[in-house]
This record gives sequence, structure tokens and C-alpha cells, in this order.
Amino acid sequence: MLCREVQNYISTAKGLPFFYIIGDEDYQAALEDLKQAGLSVVRMSDFCPKEDKYPSVDELIDYFRTSDVDYRDNKFVVIGLGEYLALRGSAIADKELRRLKTTTLGNARAVLLLRGVAEQAKKIVNDDNRMVEQQRVYLTKTLGTSITVTNVTDDNGIVAKKGIKPLLHTLEDGACNNIMASSSLLFNLSIIPVSTIQGAHSIIKLIIKDFDLDESIGSSEQWERLLKELSKNNKSLDAVFKKNGIDDGVLNDLAYYVSGLEYRNWLAFLFLKKNVDFIQNTYLRMIVDSTSSFEDLKKNLLVGIVSLSHTDSHFRSLYDDRKRLLKEFPEEDIAIFVKANEVYPEESIYRLTDNTLLERKTIIKWIARHGINDALSYVYPALWEYLKKYTFNCPVLADELTEYFDAYKQQKLANTVSEAFISRMEAYASQLLYAKLPTRDNAIKAVPDKKNAYLYWIDALGVEYLSYITALAKRRGLSIHIDITRSDLPTITSINKQFYEQWQGGKKYKEEQLDNIKHKDKGGYFFTDDEDPIHIPAELEVIEKAINTAAMELGMHHCKSFVIASDHGASRLAVIKKQEIPYDTDTKGEHSGRCCKVFDGCDAPYKVEDNGFIVLSDYGRFRGSRPANVEVHGGASLEEIVVPVITLTLKKQTNVQITVLYPDNIIADRHNGVTLTLYISDVESPDSVRIVVDDKTYQGKTENGTHFVFELHDIKRAKTKPFSADVFDASDLIGTVSFRVKGKTATVKDDFDFGDEF
Repeated sequence: MLCREVQNYISTAKGLPFFYIIGDEDYQAALEDLKQAGLSVVRMSDFCPKEDKYPSVDELIDYFRTSDVDYRDNKFVVIGLGEYLALRGSAIADKELRRLKTTTLGNARAVLLLRGVAEQAKKIVNDDNRMVEQQRVYLTKTLGTSITVTNVTDDNGIVAKKGIKPLLHTLEDGACNNIMASSSLLFNLSIIPVSTIQGAHSIIKLIIKDFDLDESIGSSEQWERLLKELSKNNKSLDAVFKKNGIDDGVLNDLAYYVSGLEYRNWLAFLFLKKNVDFIQNTYLRMIVDSTSSFEDLKKNLLVGIVSLSHTDSHFRSLYDDRKRLLKEFPEEDIAIFVKANEVYPEESIYRLTDNTLLERKTIIKWIARHGINDALSYVYPALWEYLKKYTFNCPVLADELTEYFDAYKQQKLANTVSEAFISRMEAYASQLLYAKLPTRDNAIKAVPDKKNAYLYWIDALGVEYLSYITALAKRRGLSIHIDITRSDLPTITSINKQFYEQWQGGKKYKEEQLDNIKHKDKGGYFFTDDEDPIHIPAELEVIEKAINTAAMELGMHHCKSFVIASDHGASRLAVIKKQEIPYDTDTKGEHSGRCCKVFDGCDAPYKVEDNGFIVLSDYGRFRGSRPANVEVHGGASLEEIVVPVITLTLKKQTNVQITVLYPDNIIADRHNGVTLTLYISDVESPDSVRIVVDDKTYQGKTENGTHFVFELHDIKRAKTKPFSADVFDASDLIGTVSFRVKGKTATVKDDFDFGDEF
């Protein structure tokens, strides 16, 4: 309801304007009452000459005077004037209000609805008592206003309409609180609080709630492009991500998203930063959280782990997450990490992975200089499995072969030959130890059901790989039977290929890559270029390919058995030794000098004559022969002559349960050792069940085919840490168990522990 002062003013011409000083609380109601009283609304914004030009008070005054002669429409309320003057500042507000106070209207009535300039208007009223006497002023009880303005100078479509005119129009409609505007005008003197937002990043922070990402993580161009996209996507960052195909799938193709400086790559980084608390990969979360610039993201992902010690309690989980994360990164990226990881060699091995060939070669080189490290078990599991001591279970020479090839593999990795090993090798050469083994050809002839067997010839496959092959077979769910055999001399393909050529069975295939790697130019490895054994990763890949092929062929029922055999092995140590026979021969040495056509007068100390050849059984080479690549064959060392015949079949579809029985009663006796009893739910060969503990083999005894007793005579003392036993069903590694051994003293003490009774 209109106040008495306004009603009197409207009914009787005063010839001067009426100051209606008001606050937010009463603004809308007062304006509605004035409209109901028949007053026309005059908007100050209509006097703006352009969208972003201040309105003209002079034109408002001219409008007053024009209205004087218009008896049909000479009563009006002016809105937006107070807000406009407030934006201009206290001095201009005071000046213009004083001018308007004395502006003559003639017969017209003009109510100036003044919001935002209460203090300035009150001062003018106090300075001129006539306004009260003439009843040309009214102050509402509450005069406060909550109006604030956020001026976005570089709008990019975030504000619907640009300029001062749309801002005033919004205020004229009674808007309170914060109003967003976009004007090039300066509001540095404004009574109303005006915050000016410049730059795309600042605008984005304004329009997106809780957007707390720092401006430094993107360039001005990137922020501007994002702002434009936000304006087209309802100011929704999630909508922008969705439009660009950015979601949790970023983790599946991280190598792509961190490479290059395209806008979409940066947007993926923004997505990660925005959702850092929800990233499950601990390493990625750590790197994203600590990276303040997209340009640094890829490098930090690659080298961030270099700053961590392997003794850190969180290192392994971070390492594992990083390994999974960077699996698809190309070698040229990983090279950045490998170089950065060189600084502290004693720590570097713990951070390497087997994801790339570059890293695998780097691991090999590290071992050649620093020795074998337990970190290999997670850094390069395939190499760790290769190095694991393989316990031979053949009828003859089992112990000799076990110790010989364990030492051979370690020296192959260490890239050295010890004098102790040379002595052992020469002793075996003198004894023709290999002659006790059955021939490969006889083992092949004994393969049952050849029509349903697949013969897979891996050229140059020796027995050094058996621990790795056994582990792969177990992982692929294959049953394995291994015959340890010998090749014919000399250990060259032309003498040892009959088994393949005369194969009467089903499919057959020759894999030449292992032989190529060892001593063919097309294998790509040359001892003269790099003396470290960096060819080993490539060798292991050939082995893995063979086992994968076996699993596929057997799984598809293309065959019932998959037989892996070889013509000969190869020697790395004969290359490392660099030993030449110290006289010229009548014929050039073949196969890097490991064998030679028979000639008179050869008095080499370690040699064998067979099939018209002189075959060296130590690590010597005939002078004048072709230099070796990285490994050689042709000689009669055990690694060249001893070859496996491996028969793989599908395991029965059962999960074997292995349980240690009476685990609390495993007691070490200083005379008899330890008795271990296992329950094994399913075995193929009950008479061939054995366990390997600390590289020693113990045969099991059973009466019912499920309960097996093992007498571990070598374990005569208790041990703080548990023992680990690999359980074999014939050649099949079917599981691993652990058990603790108590001493007799501890057991007696436990049995007679009366607590605190006495």
C-alpha cells in the first residue's frame, strides 16, 4: 500500500521530483503499488545510447519536460536511476541527485525509486528541509541492499547479454545479491561492490562451483577454448568431457593421452586433476596430484618413481601400479626413465620393469655388473624363473646336471667364467659324462600315439631353460614330462636333424629363431658390439611363444600331446672364455671353431672324435674360425650336448589341493631330520611324487595315493623362517607349500608349560 506522502504527491502537482528512498526488502512491493496507482514505468536503461554506454541523465530530464505537456501520461516512476548512480560512485550520485532535486516538472509527477544510494539521498534531504516540508521524500524502514556485481570482461558467451544496459535492466527488475555482467566500463568508484573477472580461468572458477584447479596447469589458449566449450554445454564441465570422449577410459590409453600437446590431451589431464581423489591407481594419483603443468605430466609419470627408495613402505604398491600404468608406453618414452634411473645404480634395479625390451636389456646389464638380486622376482619374473635352480630328476647324472646348469646360468648372466667352473667342466669332459644319458632320437621314438602328437623343434634349445619352461607349463595349465637326453656329436644341425626328418607323427614345425639369436647375423646380436648377454630376453620370448603355441594347439584339440625337442644346445661361456687352440689346423674350424673335420696331429687336451669330426669338449676354439656372435654350438660341453625332450599334455580339469598335515608337530631331530606329511587330492603318478626343499629332492611314499610321507634327513635344526617346498607329480610342478620346523627343546617346553601355577 502506498504511503501517504506518495499518495499526496501523485494527487497534487508539486512541480519537482519525489525521492522514494528504498531498500531490497520493499522494492518489488513498492514498484507494484506505484504501477497500480497508474504510474508509468520509466527505465533508466532506456536512456543508454548503446548497449555498453552509461545512460544520460540529461535525456531523462528532457523526458520529464516533455511529459509536462502530455496530460495523458505525465505520472511515472523512474527505476534503475539509483542503481546506475551507485555504479558511478558517491560523487556523481550526489551531483546528479542534487540536480534532479531541483529539476522542474511543470504538471508532471516523477517518483524516483532510489535503491543503492540511500546515504547520498539522505544527506541531500538533510541539507534541504524543504523536501520534507513539501512532502517530496519518503524513506522505507529498511534501506539496505545485497546487490553485488561480477563483471566478466572477456565473456565468451557466459553472460547472456553484454553491456551496462542489460545489467541495469536486470537491476530495474529488482534483482538482488550477485549479478553477473559483461562490460568494458570501469566500476572502480562504485558504491555497489563490483568484482572484475579477467581471463578465461577466472571466469571458469566463477561459473563452476568448487573449481579449484590452478591456472598454471593450462595455457591461456587452453582455458579460453574450454570456456567457449562450457558456454555451449550449459556451463557443465562433465558435458565438455563427455563431448570430447574423456572418461575413466583415459587410464586404458594413458600413453596416447599424455603424448602431444593437443587440446584433448590437456583436457584428459584436467579430467585426472579434477578427479584425483577417485583415481584407484596409487602411482597415477600421486603423480597427478603433484604435477602442476600438463607439459610435465608424461615426464613425471615416467621418472616419478626415481625419487622413491625401494625401502619406502609404499614402494611396492606404487611400483606395481606404475608397471601396469606404463605397460603400453613406447620404448622411446621409457628411454627417458631408463636414463634418469642411472644416477644411483644400487637403487636402479628395483625400479626397472620387464614391460619393454629396453628395460629387459638394462636389467641384464645391471646383473652383469652387480650380480643377481632378489628384486628380479617382481622386476623381471621370466628371468627369475629362468634363473631358478632346476632340480633334475633323471635316472642318471641328476645331481651333476642340477649343480652344473645352476652354475652355468648364473655365470651366463654374470658374463663371467670362474676357474672353479672351468675345472668342473674339464673334469666332466675327461669323463665323457654325457655318454651316460639316453639319446634324443630314442626318446623321440618312444613318444606314444605319434599320429596325435605335434613335434615342435626349437633349434638350439638346451636344458638351461627347463625351470622357465616348467613354470610356464604350470601357468598355462599343462602337464609336463621331461626326458633328459643327449645329441649326437658334433652338436651341429646336419648331424642332429634326423629326428625331425623321420618323424612319423602328425604336425611338425621348426622354430629357428633361438638359433638365429645365438649365432646368426639375422638374429641381430653381436658379441663384438656388446659383450653383455642382452640376447637373453629374446631367447625367453622364443620359449614363451613355444609354450603358448602348445597351450593353443592342445586347447583346440589339434593334438593330444605336444613334443618339444631340439637338435643341440649352445654355449655362452665358450664365447666369453675367448680361448683359442694355440696352433693352426689343416682345415678351417666350423661353427665358430667348436668342431673341425678330422685331421692328423691334433693334440688338443679336451676333444672327442666322432662322425669324422674333431669336437672340442672344453671352451676352446680352433684358430682361424669365424668369430662367434653371442653363443656357439658344435662342441661337446654339457650345455651344447644335453637336450630335453619335453612332452606337454592337457591337465585333467581338477584343482589339486595340497595340505600340510600336522603342521604344529613338524619337529627337527638331530639324528633323523624331519618327517613331513602332505595330503594331495589328485596325482597322476603316485610313485613319482617328490618335493624340492632348498634345492634338495625328497621322494614321497604313499599307501593310498593321496597321503604322502617325506623324510627330510638334511633338516636337523629348527628355523625361524618357514621352509618352502615345490611339489612335483613326476615332472609336473603342481604346487608349493610352506611349513615351519620346531626344535625338540621348544616342543618339550611347550608340552610342559604350566603357566604361572608354580
